[in-house]
Amino acid sequence: MQLLLPFLATSPSSSHLKSGLTISSWGYYIPNYLSISVSNLARNGRSTRSFINQGLWASLLASTNAGDYVIIEMGHNDDGDPTTDTADRATLPGIGNDSVVVTTSTGVSETVYSFGWYLRKMIVDVRAKKATPVLSGMVPRNYWSGNTLQSVWPFAVYAQEVAIQTSVEYVGHTKYSVDRWQALGPTTAKTYYPNDNTHTSPAGALINAQAFVTALKCANSPLVAYLNSAGTAVNYSC
Repeated sequence: MQLLLPFLATSPSSSHLKSGLTISSWGYYIPNYLSISVSNLARNGRSTRSFINQGLWASLLASTNAGDYVIIEMGHNDDGDPTTDTADRATLPGIGNDSVVVTTSTGVSETVYSFGWYLRKMIVDVRAKKATPVLSGMVPRNYWSGNTLQSVWPFAVYAQEVAIQTSVEYVGHTKYSVDRWQALGPTTAKTYYPNDNTHTSPAGALINAQAFVTALKCANSPLVAYLNSAGTAVNYSC
């Protein structure tokens, strides 16, 4: 059994540690808390749409075996208007079956669907491999209004709605990450975001990794059974 972490290649969760240790991602550290093999197949800057279109999803499925768990966390790069997005990654908001035909940056016509549509496709694909899909809410950006961190993130809400719709487990990573950063306050929190308000330092990535572990525990997820001693030792309130 293994845990595959595509995270749909949102930068805050991809398996990278930048040169000079300036920024890192929580996906880089999550293996430290688990007793099963972890394959983090995330790529920076991708959305659900571009992860599929670039063949990365097909590669992940080829590595997926019966009994595996596939954690899907996304949203940072799906935001935007598909009709004007030159990066060819924006999806339509929501979880409906609506679509729009766009001309991509390469001049090709493409039908773009809602964020929820792409999630449902991934869930169907994972289940076809007799593996277990799990949706997770995206970690927050460092966006504050005074002393209050933004706590409601539309793409996390969409993911939870799709999880309910498809009877898939949802991990409330957004909530528990927000809780951790809110407790630090805006001034201290900013010290963990050296370059922008999206990508954390290694220390910030550890906070988000521990928030993921907390989310598993608070939901009594089946994945709790695969926490190692370090994961068990993570002790934050629900």
